[in-house]
Amino acid sequence: MIFLAVTLGFFAENLRETIKDKKEINEDIHSVLADLNSDVEHFNAILNTDEYSYTSADSLLVLLHDNISNTPQIYLYARAVTANVGNFYANSKTFDQMKASGMLKLIHPRDLLDSLSLYYVTFQFLSAQDNLIKLKLDDVHKDNYLLFDNYIFSQMKVRFENINKSYTTVELPSGHPSLLSTDYKTVNKVALNYYYLAASERFDCILAERQKALALRLITLIKKEYNLK
Repeated sequence: MIFLAVTLGFFAENLRETIKDKKEINEDIHSVLADLNSDVEHFNAILNTDEYSYTSADSLLVLLHDNISNTPQIYLYARAVTANVGNFYANSKTFDQMKASGMLKLIHPRDLLDSLSLYYVTFQFLSAQDNLIKLKLDDVHKDNYLLFDNYIFSQMKVRFENINKSYTTVELPSGHPSLLSTDYKTVNKVALNYYYLAASERFDCILAERQKALALRLITLIKKEYNLK
């Protein structure tokens, strides 16, 4: 009888733990899904922002090379580029908590766990590219004094477009402001800074599109595996 009681107690405890684990993993999976959906929204917003930035840089480079007298547009594009440099990040709070608590082992099937782990690991490449962009942006800021009057920049109105857009728009400066220099080497130095920044942003967006595709694939897998809508 004692043996039977101990055995029943053992099975009862295991059942309680199983029920508890199942409840926790379901809650965690819902949180992971919410994190991934949040990441996708963030990707879409920053992709939109960065695209506006590097296309503005393209327009700026054309003007500096072919139409340097069009200073209002030059000032506008120069300001629009730096006002729209975004950074990508992942909301890994739930995943980190599950890793710390040992709950990751309850995710099934194993392929789903491997894909989820890969998603967060590969973010290091995107983070490294974002750090490079920060350095390129610093170069732009450091050398802009060679061409642009800070007073003109400060007088230009800036607003955030929040209706179907996620970038910051800049209004043309009043009048026809002058550039501080039209020396070829000086203009070329500033233009190169914008070129390298735009090139880095383009590559960053390629990495972000791949990361977004991983997130969307994970969302589909999780919904299918756990019968979620």
